[in-house]
Amino acid sequence: MFDFNRNILIAAALVLILILIFSFIYFSDLNLPFVNWLSDIIYNTLTPILNLIHHLVTNIKNFFTTLFSIDEVNQEIEELRQRNNVLERQILFLENINRENKRLRALLSFQEKVDYQMIGAEVIANSPSIWEKTVTINRGSRDGLSERMPVITYQGFLVGRIDNLGSNSAQVRLITDHDFVVGGIIARTDSREIGLLRGSGRDDQANIMDNIAWDANIKRGDVVLTSGLSNNFPAGLKIGEIAEVETDNYGLSQKAAVNLFINNITLEEVLIIKNFEMEAR
Repeated sequence: MFDFNRNILIAAALVLILILIFSFIYFSDLNLPFVNWLSDIIYNTLTPILNLIHHLVTNIKNFFTTLFSIDEVNQEIEELRQRNNVLERQILFLENINRENKRLRALLSFQEKVDYQMIGAEVIANSPSIWEKTVTINRGSRDGLSERMPVITYQGFLVGRIDNLGSNSAQVRLITDHDFVVGGIIARTDSREIGLLRGSGRDDQANIMDNIAWDANIKRGDVVLTSGLSNNFPAGLKIGEIAEVETDNYGLSQKAAVNLFINNITLEEVLIIKNFEMEAR
């Protein structure tokens, strides 16, 4: 049996009486100054405590919510990173396509300006040898190519000539190769001086144009074109620009350093002039 203490019963009775009194006053709308004063004291005392408890409960709830959602946040971050990587690859792919389209449009534009029969090709390999300057293209004898056909860029820059021929590919000897020689002419109306342009064998060195007359009117900045004085190359193909002129053979002739135009671009597509050599024969 429960053993109730007399003091506990008295306290419980007093609390019950107070509750009944306050309930009667609240529901009967009695306006008693003392009761109002006491209510204000209780309200003002309990409100800050209740607000503090609410703030603490909210912070604790937010802390555990954040703690339990860390895995989800990390997973979302990883998914966003993967999407970003995919988008970056797509952007690079589209940029490459855009650059290729620009090159091809320029190539077609050049073809419309000249009368040569030409075929386009892609550069698929560079020579592994440091002694030879060659590239390999994806066209060959099945495409109607022959050895010594001129090779140019879509801007009209001289690249070289077909040197070794396969059925589906061909090797192009570049104008930078030390065995490459082509006749050059100054593209200035008041000059038109001629000489022989020889490959330097190195991409970081200018080609040399020699056998220039000792009194030739030639100067730095002049553009050099193919002279067309041989059956190997048509006239008017752009070669490079004069960088320096000096005397040669003890003053009996001059020679010039020529910066090649192809050294300023990346060879990816080229044009092969097919009908020039056949007509020259």
